[in-house]
Amino acid sequence: MRKVQYITSLVLICVVWLSACQAGQVVERPEIEETVTVTYYRRGYVDGGTDVASVSTRQAIDKFMLNNPQIKVEMVGIPWTDEGTAKLEAALITQQDVNLIAIAGPSLPGYVKRGLISPAQDFMSAEDKQDFYPGALQASSVDGKVYAWPLWVTAVAVYANTEIFAERGVTLPTLEDPWTYDEFIVAAQQLTFQREDGTKVFAFSTPSIPGMFGFLPMLYMDGGRVLSEDGKKFIQNQPDAVSALQKIADLSLVYKVTPPDYGAVDQKTVVDQFMQRRSVAMIMETPATLATLEAADFPLAVLPPPVGKLGTPVTTGAFGMFAVIDVKDDVQEQAAHLLAQYLTSTQVSKDVADWQRAPGIRKSNDTYATTPGREIIVQLVAFGIYEVPVAIPGEVDSLYGAALQEILLGEKTAQEAMDDIQPVYQAALDDPQ
Repeated sequence: MRKVQYITSLVLICVVWLSACQAGQVVERPEIEETVTVTYYRRGYVDGGTDVASVSTRQAIDKFMLNNPQIKVEMVGIPWTDEGTAKLEAALITQQDVNLIAIAGPSLPGYVKRGLISPAQDFMSAEDKQDFYPGALQASSVDGKVYAWPLWVTAVAVYANTEIFAERGVTLPTLEDPWTYDEFIVAAQQLTFQREDGTKVFAFSTPSIPGMFGFLPMLYMDGGRVLSEDGKKFIQNQPDAVSALQKIADLSLVYKVTPPDYGAVDQKTVVDQFMQRRSVAMIMETPATLATLEAADFPLAVLPPPVGKLGTPVTTGAFGMFAVIDVKDDVQEQAAHLLAQYLTSTQVSKDVADWQRAPGIRKSNDTYATTPGREIIVQLVAFGIYEVPVAIPGEVDSLYGAALQEILLGEKTAQEAMDDIQPVYQAALDDPQ
């Protein structure tokens, strides 16, 4: 196994920091002395609701107002439906009675282009910028400027059935001593076998249909990226990106260590194969699945993804973040940034039980690490690689997903598929809608 050189990781992190966070000086702003009202739109929030998300959100807002009595926060809950989207959009059109929204990274460029967002970097303290992992700031940036306050990330890891590992005599890798890709293959071949009753056990699977790809950390194992660091160029047809893609496909095409449905399997089926049927020894999944496995007292170990030419493990995942709406009232805007700062702080995760339902992306925030498995995921966040958000039309995104699936199914080589999609994807980057 390859011993990870953490100093190398730190150097890489610093390089990304310098290139991704080109923030200007923080403007010194006076204390808010007058009473001001901030309106916070939150998906899934129900006033008086007893679900975890509604209760923890209400508790966080109450704590913020207790500490900031001059700021009143009005909550507007909107459902995860078209009606909820329409309600939010109606408020955004006027830029009135809406000050803070929770968004996903892919939505950020469109809001910025419409002139709706007040840049977060102008309100972040030096301590904030130092505390956030550089990749989190990069994933919250548009054209090199940090617009949103990153909250948490669905950091993807490998989950292993420890009973199958013990049965096959395979030693679990660790974050300090992870598998190289070649060592991963050797272990995977040992973990792929047939039981005496004829049941076939495969080493590895992960969701692998467009819109539900679970293998994303492995895209970066050899040092390649999907986009250039500024998000202007599609570069996944370059050698380091292509080699990683081919390695992902070769798990099935060459080494035969995945179930037959690999390349066309959804998340529900993968989890069922691992958890219920126990016909897969390892899966690559998000923290939501970890919570399900822990609740079932599953024989579980959390492992780092295999290491490629990059030389360190990699995780990635989707981001949750908060964006402040650009309004005419400067005091109200400042108050909204103060609220966003608190809701993404380490302190709120200490103030409110059940707040940290995914790993935080501040270096100071380890409150998600309540079990040994979660502790590994928190440590993995430091090795996160994230693409800058870009606005890509849905039809182009669908074509890109189909190209990845063609590689997994052996219909095209990684080089062929990426060369074919490159001009289409690049045209979308050159002419954003």
